[in-house]
Amino acid sequence: MCCQNPSIVLSAFLVALKKTAGFRVCVDAHNVGLFPDEGRSPSLMRLSRYIQRNADLTLVTNRGLHGHVKKNGGRPFILQDRIPDMPKTGQRKLEGGFNILFICSYAQDEPYRLVFEAARSLDPGVHIYVTGNYRKRNIDPHSLPAGVTLTGYIPEERYAELLNSVDATIDLTEREDCLVCGAYESVSAEKPQILSDTQALRRYFHKGAVYTPHSAEGILESIRTLLRHRKRLEREARELKEQLVREWEVKRSALVAVLGDLVREAG
Repeated sequence: MCCQNPSIVLSAFLVALKKTAGFRVCVDAHNVGLFPDEGRSPSLMRLSRYIQRNADLTLVTNRGLHGHVKKNGGRPFILQDRIPDMPKTGQRKLEGGFNILFICSYAQDEPYRLVFEAARSLDPGVHIYVTGNYRKRNIDPHSLPAGVTLTGYIPEERYAELLNSVDATIDLTEREDCLVCGAYESVSAEKPQILSDTQALRRYFHKGAVYTPHSAEGILESIRTLLRHRKRLEREARELKEQLVREWEVKRSALVAVLGDLVREAG
């Protein structure tokens, strides 16, 4: 039996039921499943540790989460997300001479205001498009620099078109052990990107990226670094896509073998 955490309730139910029902449980654990409510709730963290300890296998995306699950008595297996098949759309005309897509959902772990602040000092011709529902944070688009366009929530087809049209992307998180979805999508579209300077992101997205500290000055300098090394980073982004696609297939085969062992043990 495989499930995804979240839902923490469903995962806990299946783990509690497995011995009676006679099945094995593999939990695909996201960061918010391992650290519900950003780790602030003692009761939810106890429930998370219970799931990790009693699941037969817990899928995670990086070494940091692997160590966390193992420390809590679980059996972790590292499998990053598959590089998605982003639609190959046409390219639309954009505002800037160099256009960047800031992949944002205005979540608590995203330092989006620092990007807005950095944009005030952007070189002429650089334009940043920002995805996500900015209204939930009461952001006034008119208060932002002219080089920033808030797209609001956009459907998948328009998002793919925008991703294919820009020259580079930004996706940031304050979570140390989080591989952001936008980074996978950027690799799929073969775009150079700016990512948070964490070990998890550096290890996996180790080519075609600039890693930034979370300060307005750091983000501004990272954009300028990307511009200076644009051609090299574009080449590395293509190379990284080929490498990650190959490596993921190897890891998937290893996971299938482990799951087969679990089924035989349960049988």
